[in-house]
Amino acid sequence: MQLWDDAVALHEAGMYEEAEPKYDELLTQNHDNAGLLATMGTLQLHLKKVGLAMTLLHAAVDQLERKRKPVPGDILANLGMCYKYSGQRDKAIEILRRSCKASATAENLTVLGSMFVEAGQPSEAIEINRKAIKANAEYALAHWNLSLALLETGQWQEAWDHYDYGFSTHDESRGIRRDRKLGGKPMWDGTHGQTVVVYGEQGIGDEIMFASMLPDLMKTNTVIFECHTRLVTLFEKAFPGLKCYGTRESDSAPWHDTEQYDAYISIGSLGKFYRRSREAFPGTPYLKADPAPRSDKFRVGISWTGGQKAGRVLRRSVPLHWWKSILDVKNVEFVSLQYTECAEEIAEVNALGYDIKQFDEVKAHDYYETAKLVQSCDLVITCCTSVVHLAGALGVPCWVMTPKHPAWRYQNEGGMPFYKSVRLYRQSKVEGAKELDLAAWMPVVNRIGLDLETLVRQQRKEAA
Repeated sequence: MQLWDDAVALHEAGMYEEAEPKYDELLTQNHDNAGLLATMGTLQLHLKKVGLAMTLLHAAVDQLERKRKPVPGDILANLGMCYKYSGQRDKAIEILRRSCKASATAENLTVLGSMFVEAGQPSEAIEINRKAIKANAEYALAHWNLSLALLETGQWQEAWDHYDYGFSTHDESRGIRRDRKLGGKPMWDGTHGQTVVVYGEQGIGDEIMFASMLPDLMKTNTVIFECHTRLVTLFEKAFPGLKCYGTRESDSAPWHDTEQYDAYISIGSLGKFYRRSREAFPGTPYLKADPAPRSDKFRVGISWTGGQKAGRVLRRSVPLHWWKSILDVKNVEFVSLQYTECAEEIAEVNALGYDIKQFDEVKAHDYYETAKLVQSCDLVITCCTSVVHLAGALGVPCWVMTPKHPAWRYQNEGGMPFYKSVRLYRQSKVEGAKELDLAAWMPVVNRIGLDLETLVRQQRKEAA
């Protein structure tokens, strides 16, 4: 049928909104067709209409079960993803296990395995994604998920060997690595003496973190760095003589045609050459900034909201009005490092008798201005956000409110290998404890408050 062929072609081309009315017309004529219900449900999942997708996929499953027909694993996998995105993790795992029992394809196993990546269960993630790779050695997302779980547990050597598969994934929740394929040149293979273009990737914090490997590469090669536009000044001041272009998010980069170079590589991919063991992480500062003006008081920079995606924002945030035991510490000047809109929130807290200061440098387009403010702090206290990487790279002491299940950068246990100045205050890993509510964060906040009071008292005693 032409209508079906047209709908499928649009769907496969990623033109979901264009495909939707064609599927709807077909569904109007065949409202009880399980395959069509499932296809429409999958389309709604792509459109991020999770509730509607869940309803349609459940309808497809019900139709098949009513007719006593086997439910295909891919339908169950998509239904499981709906439950994952709705935050119903246990139900998602239950359905995804069922999908793998129906059809243990690499795709279905990888979807199940993704439930355990950065969820405090890296061993399960590793085991399941290995099974997926065994089912299909070329399935990129399985390798990418495996790399994240291995990185989380500090199995650096094998992790980096799978990490570049992230370029080939199309999973919107994780496939955030973009291969620039610059100028038709080859990817750098470790050869010394070449001119190598390194381009930044993922978030600003990731780019800063991975920049710790630039000095390693610069010892043996001439380096041209394509970074985020906000980071040019910061990197030029840190690495004298390094050519920096702030075009890594731009489709237009004229310098590609004028600079002479031999090879290119993403900044994260340098890990496979320079960070293949825990001992290979120096953890020492590598950025620098002139400190912003400040008072004589002990200055603490604070940030309490991190992330962009809804689930990650909740997991990584500790609302400012929960910070009482920290803000109550005397003889401290608290400075906001929060880059989101927060003036109203600060005003509400300050109305209770506090005096959190705000400066324009936090939201400056040039991140070097933010670095100057961070450099002026005696201590940074923050949730998991880019400020952690900025403070760590500058060597500023940084205490991090760390959720029970953080991203791999914070490791499953122990400290952050990238920065010696960063200390992690982890939520309890007690089974069944929630990580998004006040009760889960209070032990962390209170512990930091006590440690801050002790530190300030010690500083004042030494100054006297």
